[in-house]
Amino acid sequence: MKNWIIAGILCILVLPVLGFYQIYSHNMNDLDHAAGTAAEKAKQQYGIQNVLSVTYYHGSDAYQVVNGTRNGRRIYIWVPDQPGQADFIVRDANKGITEKQALHALSDMKLDVKKIQSVRLGAIHNQPVWMITFLNSRNNYNYVAIYFDNGKEAQRILNV
Repeated sequence: MKNWIIAGILCILVLPVLGFYQIYSHNMNDLDHAAGTAAEKAKQQYGIQNVLSVTYYHGSDAYQVVNGTRNGRRIYIWVPDQPGQADFIVRDANKGITEKQALHALSDMKLDVKKIQSVRLGAIHNQPVWMITFLNSRNNYNYVAIYFDNGKEAQRILNV
């Protein structure tokens, strides 16, 4: 009888773990597939010769941001997840501000920044931005978007 109880408890513990793993694995495969598809679109439509990275961004529209090279120059291509709802965006890396310059613009805002969580490219209303996510001293999440083209503030969401 004791063995049956132990086996039952193990099943109750193991089955949800296996279920969560299955869901996680399926979602990761979807993200990998979307990144691969975006890289192929960038290669076909914009002549990317070497893909350096692909990152996902979901804001007002969802994009896969492809970082690659074309003719020896670094280029970013924002590939929309749903092409009919958003446009492809293409920028030479040297035509916009860098990640470091975006962080400098954030520091000029004199906000309560305890720890930077992430800095990545995204887009708001078909305009490329650096999206900076950070924690403040009260451990609240904060989001600041800086326009890629000119370094001006695009959006600020504080104390989430």
